[in-house]
Amino acid sequence: MLKEGQIRIPSGCAISGIFSKSGKRISGDAIIKSIATMHDRSNGLGGGFAGYGIYPEYKDFYAFHVFYDGDVAQDECEKF
Repeated sequence: MLKEGQIRIPSGCAISGIFSKSGKRISGDAIIKSIATMHDRSNGLGGGFAGYGIYPEYKDFYAFHVFYDGDVAQDECEKF
């Protein structure tokens, strides 16, 4: 039987959330600290993050941000 780290288990994930009840902008420091532990997932599938209200002036649009670990990853992604 393969051990964790030797096989990709899609359910090997985590979740974190933050909410401003006042509707005012808040610093990203708390959520960044919270998600830092999720950077290296044991299933090898990486991580994703979602945010709402980041760009209030574009509330009817979607924003898609991609973060790369290096130039090779960026090249491969942008070829796709």
